Amino acid sequence: AAKYTFSACKSVVSLAVGLLVDDGVLAVDELVADIFFDGDGSPRRKLKGMTVEDLLTMRSGAQFTEAEALTETDWVRRFLSAGPRGEPGTEFAYNSLNTYMLSAIVRRVTGKSLSGFLRERLFTPMGITDFHWETCPRGIEKGGWGLYIKPEDLAKLGQLVMDGGLWQGERLLSRDYIAAAATAHAKTPEEIGDFDYGYQIWVGRREDTFLFNGMLGQNV
Repeated sequence: AAKYTFSACKSVVSLAVGLLVDDGVLAVDELVADIFFDGDGSPRRKLKGMTVEDLLTMRSGAQFTEAEALTETDWVRRFLSAGPRGEPGTEFAYNSLNTYMLSAIVRRVTGKSLSGFLRERLFTPMGITDFHWETCPRGIEKGGWGLYIKPEDLAKLGQLVMDGGLWQGERLLSRDYIAAAATAHAKTPEEIGDFDYGYQIWVGRREDTFLFNGMLGQNV
C-alpha cells in the first residue's frame, strides 16, 4: 500500500521541474517573481533576484515556514509577499515551502496539478498508479511533504536518477538535468552530516552518492 513520505518526496518535485526544463518552458535561472507576476503592482523588489534554482537548492532565503503555513490559506501569496531574509542564492536554509513553491510553479507553467503532470509524464510510463499528494488550502500539492506512495515505487524513481533519466531503456528525463540535480550546489552545515545539497536531492560530500531523504529513516 501507499505509505506517507515526509521530505523524501521533495526529490520527486525536482523531477517534475526537470521535465519543464527539458521541455524548454522553464529555466532554472528564471526569476520567481516573473513567473507569478505580469505587469505592475508586483512585489518584485522584495524578491530581488530569487530564482528557480534558489528554490531548488534551498537558498531562497524565504521567511515563510511550515509552522506559519498551518494558519495561512494562500501560501503562494504569503511566500512572495514575505520577501527573502537576505540575499537569495547565498545561504542554505532547509525549508519545505521552497519545495511547495516549485509545486506551484509546475501548476503555473503547465496549467496542470503536480500529480496530474507527474502521472502523465513519469508515473504512468513507470507503472506507478497508487499515490496521493496532499494539497494546500488552495488545492496545490504541498510538494515538500504529503506524498503517499509505495516504497517500491519511490525506489523506481531513485533508479531513474541512478540511470540518468532512463527507465527500462526509455528516456523520461534528460541526462543533463539529472546530472545537475545530483550535483552539489549548496554547501550545508557540517553538522547536517555527509551530504551537501543539489536540486532537492542530497549529494554525498565524500562519495559519489545521492539521497532522497525524509524523517524516520526514509532514504532512497
